[in-house]
Amino acid sequence: MRILDFFEEDLNGDQYAGLITALSLLHKRVKDGEIPVSLPTSMILRYVRNTGSSTFNYEDLINANESNPIMKKYISNITPEQVKFNKGLDTAISNPEEITAAAENPQEKVSKMADRALKRRQK
Repeated sequence: MRILDFFEEDLNGDQYAGLITALSLLHKRVKDGEIPVSLPTSMILRYVRNTGSSTFNYEDLINANESNPIMKKYISNITPEQVKFNKGLDTAISNPEEITAAAENPQEKVSKMADRALKRRQK
């Protein structure tokens, strides 16, 4: 995967290019379920600093959130302790009844998963 795969638009000359690059990468990982929706603010700042913005701080993050509309796509809430990403559930759910049933009776869902795993193992 190339870094250009994460760019939404041309960011040449944008003072927040490093921030948008870091946020788009992290947002993709949130959508893929690889990392949690809420991350420590210090971690976000470290990612941005690694893109070349070595003096980027919490106040810069707040200012960017207020002035850059692209950030609204990625972030839903910023606190001094955590940054919460938009989950971005764009995909349509193919079987909503199964998801509802799993949420209402998780033990049954786990039992069915164990049964399927046992059957696969016996083959």
